[in-house]
Amino acid sequence: MSQTENSTLAVPVTERDRIRGPDDAPVTLVEYGDFECPYCGDFYPVVRRILNRVGTQIRFVFRHFPLTQQHPRAQKAAEAAEAAGAQGRFWDMYDLLYQRQDALAREDLVRYAEELDLDSRRFTDELDRGVHEERVREEYRSGLQSGVTGTPTFYINGERYDGPHEFEPMLAAIAAVGDLSDVKQSLQVENRELRETIDRSRRGAPAAGEAVRDRFSADEIFQRVTATADEEMERGTRLLFFSGLAAGLSVGATFLARAAMTTAYPESVAMGNLLYPIGFVMIVIGGYQLFTENTLTPVTLVLTRLASVPQLFRLWAIVLAANVIGAGVSAFLLAKTGIFEPDVAETAYRFGEHAMHTSWSALFYKGIFAGGLVATMVWLVHAARETISRLLIVYAIMIIIPVADLFHCVVGACEVLFLVFIGSANVGTVFADFFVPVVLGNTLGGIVFVALVNFSMTENRRFPEHNRNRFELSWSEWLFGSRLREYLREREQGESSGEQARTHSAERRE
Repeated sequence: MSQTENSTLAVPVTERDRIRGPDDAPVTLVEYGDFECPYCGDFYPVVRRILNRVGTQIRFVFRHFPLTQQHPRAQKAAEAAEAAGAQGRFWDMYDLLYQRQDALAREDLVRYAEELDLDSRRFTDELDRGVHEERVREEYRSGLQSGVTGTPTFYINGERYDGPHEFEPMLAAIAAVGDLSDVKQSLQVENRELRETIDRSRRGAPAAGEAVRDRFSADEIFQRVTATADEEMERGTRLLFFSGLAAGLSVGATFLARAAMTTAYPESVAMGNLLYPIGFVMIVIGGYQLFTENTLTPVTLVLTRLASVPQLFRLWAIVLAANVIGAGVSAFLLAKTGIFEPDVAETAYRFGEHAMHTSWSALFYKGIFAGGLVATMVWLVHAARETISRLLIVYAIMIIIPVADLFHCVVGACEVLFLVFIGSANVGTVFADFFVPVVLGNTLGGIVFVALVNFSMTENRRFPEHNRNRFELSWSEWLFGSRLREYLREREQGESSGEQARTHSAERRE
């Protein structure tokens, strides 16, 4: 956001701008944005939520401000949006570019054009010749004239918005400028609970039950889980990885607390495991990505054919790797820095030894039950509306894992990696004899819970208020993903072109 003296929009909105919303709306919100800017990407869903909340009372204008020195692909991404706009699909491309910020290479842009059923040849030609380059630069210059120095920068009815880039502060500013009495009233403290009851999320998931306002039906819980999965699937690799890393580090708190409490109360199983759920509380309340949670939420999208199997495997791979790295960092610090007192370190050692001396089949079956428990916990967390309820659900269910001597792959990874770092085990043995069976068991337990319980007992798995164009994938796209389809299509086109070239060559020789 700019901090220069100029705080007004220098170039007024015209018909040539990219506009979403009615011309006679009382509020015009102008954004100068960059498709590769992570802050713009993070604020993109907030903008959508504001537009959905205000409805026809707001007109949204997007102008390009590519910061090419920091974001080398931003310029071409902006030109791609304009090339799509030349075929009447600017906003569809706008959505795709922000949803897939980690894939903005030329081949990605062309693939998006094909997904939108654009004239790909025209799109590619305009992109390669820089047909829309001058328009993008013109909007960039208009931003400079208005005092823009960073992205995203917003103007509300021509005046720069300098408040926090958060939903409620910006919505309040829009309501004040446009004198939107209904929005103002909904933002009042005494009406927040009512607003949370009647609103749906920006993805359409219900915020209250239809039949009983403070209780969700199975269909409504499933819709809330699906909305969470939708958000997870759209996260870029960077956000997924660091969220997973935070979850892995949080699991270290579980390992630390359990070792300390077991040492302090060696004769009491209940006291020894009293703080085991602490890491899971941190993960759920903090919104971090934990692998065993991902055995439930994204599977809902795959079961409804809104996401492909390769997309699911990508999400799992990133999150699991990040979880293990985070757990490994925690184990390394606890093993090497003297955080553990000798007696606590001995207790931690026994945890790891117990895991390593459990048979492969026992680890697998224990992992299945643990995976089912975590999936149950995630399902019930989505059925709850208050944080305190979620906290109690997480605690009550996750305490069962240590008490019943079950195994969770990420917590267990922290325990056995502790053995590796103190020199009592090697990585290969830990991976083959512990990690593989527990991961397989946790995954199977979570998927079975989704497929046989949650999915089977629901009927209306979509929500009509969902504001994005999501279509069921074909079976080939569902199984292999869209990238393979595009590869096969390009290969067929190449073979066809080669055959035509050979035919023409033969005709010329004749």
